[in-house]
Order: sequence, then structure tokens, then C-alpha cells
Amino acid sequence: MFAFLEGIVAYSEEDAIVLAVGGVGYRIATPRFGGKLGDTVRLHIAEIIREDKFDLYGFASRDDLHMFHKLIGIDGVGPKSALKIMSSGSVDDLRRNIHAGDIGFLTAISGVGKKTAQKIILELKGVLVTEEQHSANSDVEGALQSLGYSRGDLEHVLPYVVGETLEEKVKSALQMLGRR
Repeated sequence: MFAFLEGIVAYSEEDAIVLAVGGVGYRIATPRFGGKLGDTVRLHIAEIIREDKFDLYGFASRDDLHMFHKLIGIDGVGPKSALKIMSSGSVDDLRRNIHAGDIGFLTAISGVGKKTAQKIILELKGVLVTEEQHSANSDVEGALQSLGYSRGDLEHVLPYVVGETLEEKVKSALQMLGRR
């Protein structure tokens, strides 16, 4: 129902803020909130509705929201655990540690045991890598299209692009396109 809420931070609690939006105060659980009272913020919202509860979870970016949904989709990881996991660092740090299979990183988080950490790594490792590759290919594709290449030209090249940075990947693609 809610995609995002934008309002003024009325006050903050240990794991949540109250956001004043149009005369209504919404209590929103959020990881790593760095704002101050009186700040105007926009939070991307996840609603968790249960028989006896209606909770809102807010995130600074859609990428954070996406990671939250991935985590709560894992059997045994509830919204509060997912919030703790996300509070442990940035989404990029979390992705890197999951990709590296770092169980110690996850088990260092209060409430995350070894079995849960293993399950998170098992279920998300491949998914996150695929998403990162897709995102990186989208950036390369956009850069090459701005240079005048068509999607048809690029679909034969993008799967074989190599490099660490966007610049290296674009150079790699250009070399392959030059050989065609």
C-alpha cells in the first residue's frame, strides 16, 4: 500500500523513528538512521501486516528495501532479524560478505545463529551475484547506447564483457564490437 513516506522526523527511538506526515505520526522501524529531529526525510516502506500487528519498516533507498525483502523471504528470517542484519553495515557490505560466504560476519549479529547464517548465504549468494551482474551490464549497455550502439549489437557482446570498473567494461565491449 505505501511505496514511501516523506515527512519530518518528530522523534527517534532506539530502533525506529516517528515520521510526521500530514499531521499523522508514523512509527517506522529503520536500520542505520543517521538523521536528526526536524529533518525532512523520505523512506521507502515495507509493510508487515499480521493478525495482531501492522508494522512499517523504512529504508533510505529502494536497494535497501529490496535487500530487506530478500532477507525476510528466507525461512527463519523475520523482519526484526532482517533489520538487525541490515543495521550491521551497508547493503554493499552485506552483499560482499554473503558472496564471500562469510558466516562469521552474519553470526556476529545478535540473534543470527550458524544455521540461519548458512541459510542466508545459500539462498542469496547466487541471487545477489546475478543481480549485480545484471546491474553492471545495464550500466555498460546504457553507456554504449549513448555512443550509438543498438541493443541488437550489444546482446552478442555483453555476456563476454570483462573488467572491474565501468570504464574497463566499456573498453572491453568496444574492443569486441570493433572486431565484429
